[in-house]
Amino acid sequence: MPTIEYNLSTLIIIVFSLVNIPLSIFIVRHDLKSWTNRLFSLLIIFLTVYLVVNTQLYIFTDYSARLFLGRFIIANGAILNLLVFLFLSVFPDSEFKINKKIFIPLLIITAFLFFAAFTELIFKSITISEGNVVTPEPGILLPLFGLHTVGLVLGGLIFSFRKRKKAEGSDRTRINYIFFATGTLFFLILTFNFFFPVVLKYGNFVPFLPLYILIFLGIVSYAIVRHRLFDVRVLATQVLTIIIWMILLSNLFSAQEIIERLINGVILLASIISGILLVRSVMNEVRQREKLAELNQKLKDIDAQKDEFISMAAHELRAPMTAIKGYVSMVLEGDTGDIPEKARGFLADANNINDRLIRLVNNMLNVSRIEEGRMVYQVEDENLSQVVRSVFSQFTPEAERKGLEYKLEIPTHLKDKVRVDPDRVQEIIGNLLSNAVKYTDSGSIKVRLSQRGSDFIRCEVIDTGPGISKDEQVKLFQKFHRVETNVGKTTGTGLGLYICKLLVEKFGGKLGLSSEPEKGSKFWFDLPLVGTSSSLLTP
Repeated sequence: MPTIEYNLSTLIIIVFSLVNIPLSIFIVRHDLKSWTNRLFSLLIIFLTVYLVVNTQLYIFTDYSARLFLGRFIIANGAILNLLVFLFLSVFPDSEFKINKKIFIPLLIITAFLFFAAFTELIFKSITISEGNVVTPEPGILLPLFGLHTVGLVLGGLIFSFRKRKKAEGSDRTRINYIFFATGTLFFLILTFNFFFPVVLKYGNFVPFLPLYILIFLGIVSYAIVRHRLFDVRVLATQVLTIIIWMILLSNLFSAQEIIERLINGVILLASIISGILLVRSVMNEVRQREKLAELNQKLKDIDAQKDEFISMAAHELRAPMTAIKGYVSMVLEGDTGDIPEKARGFLADANNINDRLIRLVNNMLNVSRIEEGRMVYQVEDENLSQVVRSVFSQFTPEAERKGLEYKLEIPTHLKDKVRVDPDRVQEIIGNLLSNAVKYTDSGSIKVRLSQRGSDFIRCEVIDTGPGISKDEQVKLFQKFHRVETNVGKTTGTGLGLYICKLLVEKFGGKLGLSSEPEKGSKFWFDLPLVGTSSSLLTP
């Protein structure tokens, strides 16, 4: 074997052993119950053994030793074939689901070939030609070994390919890398370490086995780092720690003086303690992050289920409430004959409460539609004052019933043309006025339009209600949040202001408030005027 090939093989063996033996141990320790981890660790170990023994085949000069090593390579190869099949069939699952009717016969055939490899049934002898090239003399069972190799590797690749078609997302990506890495490795081994030396009697490619395994290692390493094939943070920390320990241990044994050995021993001991602590801290951090990610995913799933339930419930509730509104309106309008004035008052109250419930249901539906992008907007140029007047009149009876001073202020010559969906703007103003009437027990409610420079118009809803603290104002426009001091006093879902914020921002505007406890509240929103640079933000 040429010196350059031997040096290259030795270097790769050292790197492969230092990295992959600890890697295989820590992968299986990462999840002892995972059959994917177990089989991958065994695969790495037997590949390393295969590589080491194959290289030693060119170091020994004794014929008997070389023959034994050649046969040992075949025996190890039989186990490798089975491991490849099992790993490709199981990955990326944790459970071992291979049918016993398939597994047991394969195990028996593999065991038979393993023991037969040490006899003349597979390799009769070896021939050493010029250039230290080793060529085996095939035995009667060598075709069976070749069939065993090709069958198991192809079978595993077929299993892997079928899983790839069903897998999605990251699992599919991982299967792709393992499929490609394993297929490439065994194609190279079958071609250059089996077909060429056994069939064509040309063994010059055999010494390049370390390069083939290096290609496999490179692909798998990329998958580990790029696509988290296994937990790279824990593995990298553990592997690097082991390598440092090995280097310090070699320094300990290579030291010639007692003082030097003592110093190296203390350094090694300190490195072992600190390394263990480091690995544990990294593992704890990884577990905490994994648990946090799992909890976040559960929260997202719960939130999605909640939104789906709210949307479904709102759909089911709106139809009967709309029917109730229709029947109550018919009774109030005299379609069923005259009714006592006292009954008329009760029905009017029931109608107002039903209207409030309809708004609550519509809010729940609108939240789902807006967040999922299913809301349909009929955008047109509209005078904001006209929309405000329409909504303002709807709350006049309720404000008068509570004895509130109810005023509308719209300056003359006001520029108020905005590009919006009028129905959605009615919802915004309706929500603000509904809250003002709901929470104001005495005093006044004022709706005012004003010019905000040359680009915006502002609508304000001012009340003399209980007011809102600074802490509550920060959270007020969040979904399902209600002011704690008012919870229980009135009905509500905490969706109205959240929807107002979404809709105002949809039309290029801004929503805000100013309030102090016991001094009332002023809710306002600005919308860009048509024909200004700010109106370009609107849909």
